[in-house]
Amino acid sequence: MAEFEVRRVLDIKAELGEGVLWSVEEQALFWVDIDGKTLNRFDPASGANHAWSLPATPGSFAFRDGRGAVIATDAGYYDLDFASGAIEFLLGPPFDATLYRFNDGKTDRQGRFWTGTVPRHDLTQKGGGYFRYDRGAVVEGISGITIANGTAFSPDGRIMYRAESLARTIYALDYNPATGAPSNERVFAVLPEGLGIPDGATVDAEGCYWAAAPFGDQAGHVLRFTPSGELDLQIEVPVLTPLMVAFGGPDLSTLYIVSGRIEALLNREASEWSGDIFAVDTHFRGLPEAPLRS
Repeated sequence: MAEFEVRRVLDIKAELGEGVLWSVEEQALFWVDIDGKTLNRFDPASGANHAWSLPATPGSFAFRDGRGAVIATDAGYYDLDFASGAIEFLLGPPFDATLYRFNDGKTDRQGRFWTGTVPRHDLTQKGGGYFRYDRGAVVEGISGITIANGTAFSPDGRIMYRAESLARTIYALDYNPATGAPSNERVFAVLPEGLGIPDGATVDAEGCYWAAAPFGDQAGHVLRFTPSGELDLQIEVPVLTPLMVAFGGPDLSTLYIVSGRIEALLNREASEWSGDIFAVDTHFRGLPEAPLRS
């Protein structure tokens, strides 16, 4: 397994850093602090981070045309304009908001925004779903979800990935780019004992799947799986709770890692760098995430 240098690039101490995406247009990293109820823009060139306060708890977001984003929150979907900071309510949650909230999500290669749920109270409750937001309409696309994580799409858009964190399992589904319909779910990979649980993920230009893996026995990791589901690379990170990854930088070869301060969930103590953002220079290339289609 190759050795990579993990650098801390932002001392921010986020409570629950998630939803990280790279904007090719702005050459900046966007991410959410779920518990802090913010969407953030980090500029690696200057080191500055700008936070927009949100009226509800975010799970994930998707870029839209015109320098803005649609954010999936526990109160439904909101639009945020980056230039003005204006926030507009779009749609209510397509589920019982007393039981669930939105969690991990990503656009498919055509710009449909898929977001899954997480239970508010009993994290083993298997009654959530994945919802597809497309041109202002929302439909449930996958049911029976427990904790939605690891959402990603293959480079050709014909495979959708999702993870069930507590089961340490990543699933692959056949995906129809024309209709946006997933089918034929099967096990893609199971994380080895001691390497934690699968959380937020991305796919590189070679079709390999990169997953943040918090709560390992000794450390947190980022894991890379080949398209056949073989673990071929693991990167140890200096915090227990890396929560999501995204490729960025001028040539999309820098892997960014967001983290949180949730070690108490396993009765473990937060470290000095918990909740910060890290970067790893790699020889791999990521793919731009598709903006919402209009």
